[in-house]
Amino acid sequence: MSINRRRAPSSKVSSEKKLDGHKREFKYARLLGGKTLGGTIKRDVEDKHGNFHSVKGGKKWQIFLYRENKIESSRYLNILLPCLNAFTANPTQYFQDRTKCISFKETYISKHGRAKAKDLSNEIISQHLGVNSYMRSKEKLALTTKAVSDKLCNPSFLRCFLAEAIFNNDEVLYLAVEDSTLRKDMLFKVFMREDVLDILARKLYPSVSKAGLTPSDYNVGGQKTLLRYVDGRNNDKNIVEIEIRNDSEQHYREVRFNMYSKDTLYLLLSELDQISTKKPCDGMILYGKAIDMLL
Repeated sequence: MSINRRRAPSSKVSSEKKLDGHKREFKYARLLGGKTLGGTIKRDVEDKHGNFHSVKGGKKWQIFLYRENKIESSRYLNILLPCLNAFTANPTQYFQDRTKCISFKETYISKHGRAKAKDLSNEIISQHLGVNSYMRSKEKLALTTKAVSDKLCNPSFLRCFLAEAIFNNDEVLYLAVEDSTLRKDMLFKVFMREDVLDILARKLYPSVSKAGLTPSDYNVGGQKTLLRYVDGRNNDKNIVEIEIRNDSEQHYREVRFNMYSKDTLYLLLSELDQISTKKPCDGMILYGKAIDMLL
């Protein structure tokens, strides 16, 4: 039985996103009077003072996609290493066992229906399939994401963790966001690193994802580490999702860190919009400490 659960964007979509990103960086560099740097590094644009800017846009940002060696060598991101190690080092075995598990569930659905499949416990699936690295990896991951979430409860550690994830510690000084999601004015909203980290470390709290509801899969909670906030309507919303990417044998045991643009802008503007802003040109607004540093 052929199993296809691809969640990664197609190569065409990825290429279009990269092209849009490069166009955005050039547009911002012209407004800033700086230059683009290219590549996959976090510093996208260098300004006339020699400081680096990370430029973002769109609905969801991929802050990083790191392999084991990068996570292991990181000072704060290395708390994610046990999440990677929850998965067997043998990707071939993992995908073979994944096929066995999903094939079993889909056969069960064909015989008994989707409603019955939803009531099928993981314990019963384990009894039928025995040792299975795909199922075992999910169970191990749930334990490790809980441990990561516990560590991120410390606001000081959370701040350092976000600094390394978003700004590569002290390398990048500014975050520039082309707003197509919150106010949708397409203006670049520019924030200094210290303001971003102060606000996020104060407003975010860690959690883990709930178990999925897909009848044809082995559903276990805690497959993602989440950073959440409470919005103006008292709703808990995800702003950061950290997951292990296992899309193929080539892209196996990689950590993906995503952020949502609209929610990030909401938090930053809620804190800074009424304090200090400056519009140096038609396409850009500076907030907070970025005003004195850039003007």
